[in-house]
Amino acid sequence: LTGVAAIATAGAWGLRSDRLPLRADPAYYELELAAPLVDPAAALVLYDEGNHLFVDTRPDAVTTIPGAFRVREGTFDDDLLANFDFLTPSDPLVVFGDGSLAAASNVAGRLMDRGYADVVILAGGLEAWRRQGGPLITREEQP
Repeated sequence: LTGVAAIATAGAWGLRSDRLPLRADPAYYELELAAPLVDPAAALVLYDEGNHLFVDTRPDAVTTIPGAFRVREGTFDDDLLANFDFLTPSDPLVVFGDGSLAAASNVAGRLMDRGYADVVILAGGLEAWRRQGGPLITREEQP
């Protein structure tokens, strides 16, 4: 009897049409992010103006935005130390990732905790940047 109930429940759940997306999409959820979102078109304007620095939070980034610094969630302190000469708390930053906002928001929050006041997160990550026509380069990995 328990097995029949489990099968019936699974079947009913599988036929539901009002499924929520598996990604934390701001269109469906009200997200508490560490920094505000900037849409790709506005980020491209910021890039073209040259006043903002771009921070790549992806752990295995091969393709990236030209001039972007790496500050990854798993190696945050080491990455920040490696970029210490280039990133200052007065720099305006655009943080981006793979489209999932969790890692980008975590890095943005940690940067803000370290005194970086002007931080925004690129909505949609690098894929949205690509669709907007933003420039990309292939980063050669160091051995």
